[in-house]
Amino acid sequence: MKILDFKNIKWLLLITFILHLITSINSVGFHHLDEHYQILEFANYKLGNNQPSDLPWEFEAKLRPAVQPAIAFLIIKFSQSIGITDPFTQAIFLRILSFLLSLLSVCLLLYAFKEEIKSKTLLKWFLYLSFFLWFAVYSHVRFSSEGWSGSLFFIGFALFYYFKHKGLSNFNLISIGIIFGFAFIFRYQVGLLVFGLILWLLFIDRMKFKNLIILTTGIIAAILIGVFIDKWFYGSWTFSAWNYFQFNILQGRVSNFGVHTWHFYITEIFIKGVPPFSLFLIVLPIFWFVYKPKSSLTWMFIPFLLIHFLIGHKELRFLFPLINIIPLFIVLALQELEKKKFKKIGLYLQGKKFRWFIYLFLIVNSIYLINICFRPADYYVSLYQFIYKNYKDVKTELIFSNEDPYLRAPEPANFYKSKNLLTKIILNTDSLQYVVTENKFDKILFMTDTFLLDNKYKTGSVEFKKVYSNLPKWVENFNYNHWLERTRIFTLYEISKIQK
Repeated sequence: MKILDFKNIKWLLLITFILHLITSINSVGFHHLDEHYQILEFANYKLGNNQPSDLPWEFEAKLRPAVQPAIAFLIIKFSQSIGITDPFTQAIFLRILSFLLSLLSVCLLLYAFKEEIKSKTLLKWFLYLSFFLWFAVYSHVRFSSEGWSGSLFFIGFALFYYFKHKGLSNFNLISIGIIFGFAFIFRYQVGLLVFGLILWLLFIDRMKFKNLIILTTGIIAAILIGVFIDKWFYGSWTFSAWNYFQFNILQGRVSNFGVHTWHFYITEIFIKGVPPFSLFLIVLPIFWFVYKPKSSLTWMFIPFLLIHFLIGHKELRFLFPLINIIPLFIVLALQELEKKKFKKIGLYLQGKKFRWFIYLFLIVNSIYLINICFRPADYYVSLYQFIYKNYKDVKTELIFSNEDPYLRAPEPANFYKSKNLLTKIILNTDSLQYVVTENKFDKILFMTDTFLLDNKYKTGSVEFKKVYSNLPKWVENFNYNHWLERTRIFTLYEISKIQK
């Protein structure tokens, strides 16, 4: 269909590239602590800036794959070689690399499955959802194991589907197997998608056993490469995938992080996916599994979802590897609903009332998309960025009354911390005055998580100059009923002794 000719989509590609680039620059920080502590802080260890004691317990247990910290290590080393030492700029490079991989996955899925979409309208929706779905753009820029594993798996899946219809060579099979293998070592749970696909090839597609062996050889080759990378990182031979399974599954350590009910994912998808539109993310997969039981998508998704539903500890991010396939899944399911046996549903989906529903979705998706393009992923990291940018070259002490902003977990967030910065807790006005009086630093910063400075820290001998807040200044004009005073807002003051 001409709609997927390069001339017709180059502008869409350019627009989505710009949106992803803007998001990469502005979406500082991380979606989850694992994205930082078990990747960037691991890389920071190999860079010589962390001690083993600075790292989470997973380091000593050797249960995290080292491939992603290794990529971060190489990108940071390259950045340093060309004079870029700012960790926030280095993190932007990692987010750009992430979205380029994600867009490659999306574009290959579009190209491989374009002939499966018979309706021109649904093909347009395939394009729109692939490039502009708000939570997909947010996920695409994350330098996370969930994002990279999902992108790699669906790159392999798209290539497999394309070459399966063109003719699979041994080189194709082993290359795709290597891609699947790396998807597994980026995030072990993606192995369930690989497992489901192999079962489909074996029992439904009836792939030749020889071809299956070649595909599996590629997977094993990638896993062996992962073992060598783990050896480089941990300093001894280990198989981190087995360590992960032993600690989290056999020993049940994963339950220490919280246990949730079986329907957690359904509830979370409904709420976080923005109702009522999120109903499509729940109902359409169920419909597909029931009416297309022999589909490769069904065989891949069922093991992945079933295990995640059965394991007690659940987080919505665990389903992020599936995000790139959601547009295809939606349009294929809607295409099924347009068939004669679902005539009433099909007519409703083409009716005027549903058209207004679509218009509302476009508006809501645009609002959310603009929001994620310009807001940080983590407001603490925005604070780190301000401190690093303005005080990295001077000896600075950051004091706080509540909690150390750089201690997000039991371990410190050293990657974003300047070597010239020292943090210290104070308990009262006397402590504050002592710090100022005995000042041995070029600058002293005082951080609070409230909109207004607490009266108990106000003193006639110390001057407070507000230099940062994660709240835009214009919002202060709408402090109706004093809601700002009840909201957690990071505020930073530069303090000094008042000269008499």
